[in-house]
Amino acid sequence: MKLRLLLITAVVSAGLTGLAGCNRNEPTRQAATPPPSTAPGSPSTAPAPPATAPGDTARGVGQTLDDAGITAKVKAALIADTAVSGTAINVDTAEGRVTLTGRVHDQAQVDRATQVASAVEGVKAVDNKLSVGS
Repeated sequence: MKLRLLLITAVVSAGLTGLAGCNRNEPTRQAATPPPSTAPGSPSTAPAPPATAPGDTARGVGQTLDDAGITAKVKAALIADTAVSGTAINVDTAEGRVTLTGRVHDQAQVDRATQVASAVEGVKAVDNKLSVGS
């Protein structure tokens, strides 16, 4: 039986729905170990390295869940703010660092989007890659 861990967060604000999600079906990553030596006189019972648990990567499940929650909160805050075109802004989060991409109408919206995202709990930094234009 193959298990699949998904997290989907739905946010409804001002009649709009935003979704954020992640799929934790990454292959197990294990450290490569050399085969035991078969030379005469060499020890054959070297201790084995600790096993790597499925999904045990540099970015753990907890961090991924935290990032998905932050993404959903930032997106909801942008949609709720009337000074920003929140539906035109894509939000991605990695280790608490939020990246905003998309196109907005003017520089004031670029600045406001950074302020809104920075105010969300759990956001460590905001990388604003928004562009201005129609």
